Amino acid sequence: MTSVRNDRPTWAGRIPRHKIAELYKKDALGICDEELIDEVGIGLLVRIEHIFRAKDANSGIASCPICRSEITHDFDPEFLLRCDSCNWELPWAEYQKSFKGKHLMASGMTAFLKEYVEKYRVARSPQEKMILIDTLIHRYHWELEGGLTGPGARDLIGGKPSEVIDFLNHLSYGTRSNPEILATRQEWLDKVRASRQKAASAVMERERKAEEKRQKAAEKARRNALKKKAREAGTAGQC
Repeated sequence: MTSVRNDRPTWAGRIPRHKIAELYKKDALGICDEELIDEVGIGLLVRIEHIFRAKDANSGIASCPICRSEITHDFDPEFLLRCDSCNWELPWAEYQKSFKGKHLMASGMTAFLKEYVEKYRVARSPQEKMILIDTLIHRYHWELEGGLTGPGARDLIGGKPSEVIDFLNHLSYGTRSNPEILATRQEWLDKVRASRQKAASAVMERERKAEEKRQKAAEKARRNALKKKAREAGTAGQC
């Protein structure tokens, strides 16, 4: 009798920053490293596949880690995900834990991720692949809606959001860099500037509202103190 398998799913990690940095250093020197481009480009493809797989699981459709068969579930932590073809099973709670904290997020990036997958799979020249990589990692979450809530690369490249932004700001560029990549860099700097201005405005607005609230509270306290004094004065006059 075949024993039941309880493999926990494994998930593709984010692309190491040093790989991206090396890619841009070579591009700035006019060096086309096809092997490195494919390593990064395919790494992003796999990462995106896993992002969508985690997204589907959180939407009620998990997948068998062995054969990728779809398994519907009702979000009950004790619900037993089971694939009869592979004799595999695992409680939903354990499955969910396997991708928790791994930054497998598609929020606001779905259209960009799908575009990358579709175009990269049919791209032939290394130059075309490099441009697709460059375009993707310089996207922002909710960019299409004008939200610019954070760099999409935070879920694709290792590091905290602030570290990712700083890293992308300091990638190597040169006179031999692809013109489209240079154009994307300028667009990226504009987005970073707009995002920081928006964040600063949000902070100022919160501070304004907080100050307004404090002033209202102080005014209310002052009026209550005056009313209390008036009542005490009235009581003293009656005596």
